Amino acid sequence: MPITSVFYKKWAETYEELASAAHYAGNLGLRIYLGPSYQSGMRVVQPDGTIQLMWDEESGKEGLDRAVKFIEEFDGTYDDLVRGMLAPERIECQTEESLKQTKAYSESLGVPIKLHAAQGSFEYHTIVEKHGVTPIQYLKNVGFLGPKTGIPHANFIAGYSEAETGQGDDIKILTETGTTVIHCPVIMGRRGSGLESFAKYKRSGVNVAIGTDTFPPDIFQNIRAGSMISRMHEKDVESSSFADFFRAATLGGAKFLGREDLGRLAVGAKADIIVVDLEGYHMGVSDDPIRTMVMSGSGRDIKLSIINGKIVMKDRQIPQIDLKELQSKAQHYFEKMKRVIYKEITNS
Repeated sequence: MPITSVFYKKWAETYEELASAAHYAGNLGLRIYLGPSYQSGMRVVQPDGTIQLMWDEESGKEGLDRAVKFIEEFDGTYDDLVRGMLAPERIECQTEESLKQTKAYSESLGVPIKLHAAQGSFEYHTIVEKHGVTPIQYLKNVGFLGPKTGIPHANFIAGYSEAETGQGDDIKILTETGTTVIHCPVIMGRRGSGLESFAKYKRSGVNVAIGTDTFPPDIFQNIRAGSMISRMHEKDVESSSFADFFRAATLGGAKFLGREDLGRLAVGAKADIIVVDLEGYHMGVSDDPIRTMVMSGSGRDIKLSIINGKIVMKDRQIPQIDLKELQSKAQHYFEKMKRVIYKEITNS
């Protein structure tokens, strides 16, 4: 379920960008949930450093229409490897009507929703000031939450250490509605924040999946960081085990997608398998394989990837893909983006 930033776009992702991504993913044999993001507002940083929201509700409506069109065209294509999803961008950049329509389309089309919410101070306090309730409570009130809804990052809730206001039990709401929290420990840890804590959400019955939301998109690194952050909050080791995080990374994600045929090796499940090399010197001695893999490994230690029963990567080589060329193109694009941003800043 990839994400691309809208910060370097005119407004939001185009239909053509996501259609191209779907074709590339399908030809590579990747299992993917995809949909163009859309927004009715955009965060704009003012010269004095404050953040304001700039609104264009018509663009938000057009974006939602593009997302629905994408689902109708691509959902189930490439031997069902490509599925559609709805990806409204950030709760504070959505109108109430957009959220309600997104939920309605999710139900009628049978696709999941991913909405970034309860993730930062500006967003949290903006929603509380505007609606009188926390972001999670606001989403409940408009009927947005539920088993098909996934919320990255859902850490900024009532009672959170940085929350200056807001009452209620947001974790209970997440549990009762069956909403999934998509926990991305590394990106949040870089900002000095995160769930308080993974173990608490798990004990409360919240379905937690693991995401990355940053580069490198390394699940091993996120499990390792997430476990340490949770243990520091809990002052306890056992409640934040690697096994708990491994289940969140596999079964938690599959549950959110409503897919009992994913996230496990079992009769009737899809043959989606990775093989991890535990023989490298950096792995040290091998104890429990999951513990060894998470403690010492990374995505670079995956030497074989099988998706839907077909080998898509072997010996760390992807057929017909030149990774060095892609890295060079990415660096060129990044440098171009920086020049454009610098030019705009200096001209303003």
